[in-house]
Order: sequence, then structure tokens, then C-alpha cells
Amino acid sequence: MFTIKNVPVVIEPGVGAIEAEFAVTNPTKRRRSFPVHLFRVDWSKETLAAAPMIPSTRTPHMFSLTRNPDESVALIVYDNMGRLTFVFTRDSTGKAWEKKDVAAEHAGKTVTQFSVRFSFGSSGSRDNFMAAVDRVIAQVHANQTPNRDDVETAFKLLSRSRVSPVVMPIAAAKSTMKEVKI
Repeated sequence: MFTIKNVPVVIEPGVGAIEAEFAVTNPTKRRRSFPVHLFRVDWSKETLAAAPMIPSTRTPHMFSLTRNPDESVALIVYDNMGRLTFVFTRDSTGKAWEKKDVAAEHAGKTVTQFSVRFSFGSSGSRDNFMAAVDRVIAQVHANQTPNRDDVETAFKLLSRSRVSPVVMPIAAAKSTMKEVKI
């Protein structure tokens, strides 16, 4: 699995290069990470044809491993204020680009929804909690009575938390807001 880490959240609009960290995880080998330099893409006829998006005044800053975005495995896009906006990576075939939006709270933008943060002792407990909650939500959306074991599992995991839940503002992804009534 390919991961991009430690990308600057905000840049100066005139900067020519940024530093980041790429990590590769292979099931048979341990995780490897290495620092990289990403260079500003200078917009020309050739780079425009190779880019996965058309630059605009809203998203004019794009950084790539090479000066030509077609030769890169990742592209980092910043908005006109210099805030991180999109990350493009190659799909499994290496030919098409996959666009990943950066959540507003990670990019330093104004948040619009409220959420509750739960703390767990381990990532395994967190994953079990999320799986149980996902099953309960799927049953509720299907107009079924939630499975008692899933509900008990979720609340048992929450009751083991040493830190009480904290209310905090967080931006919600647009794709998940379709069920939200505002």
C-alpha cells in the first residue's frame, strides 16, 4: 500500500518545491518510508494535457515528483490561499488518477458539522467498535431491528475507555451528508 505523509498543510503561494514523506507497505516485508521533494508544476501546453485536472484560480498550485505530472505517481494540489485541497494518486493499473479530497479540518478550513471523539486503548478496539457500529447503522437503514450483540459490543468497547467522549466540531464529508437534515 502506498501512503503520503507529512505533506505541508499550508504553503506560501510562491514556493517552488515542498518536502513530504512516502511510505510503502508490503504484506511480506516491513513498512518503508522515505523523504521526497515535490516540485511545482509549471503550467504549459504539455503539462496541462498530462494533468488530471484543469487548473483554475481556485486551485492553481500543483506539486509533482517530476516537472511533468504524467511521469509522477502522486500530485498534491493547493488552493489559491495555499491550503492543501486534493491529493491525486495512480490507481492499481498505474494509468488512471484517483482524486482524494482533503478533509476541511486537516486543511485548516472552517468546519461545519459537530462530532464526538471517542478514545480507545488500542487500534483493535477502535476497529471492533467501528465494525459493530457500521453493522448497527446498516441494519437501521434497512429498517431492521439492530442485532443485540452488535449493540452490546459497541457499548462494552466504549465503557472500557478511560477518557470520556469529547464534543468537537468536525467537517463532514459531502458524500456522507446525504442523510443529514440541516
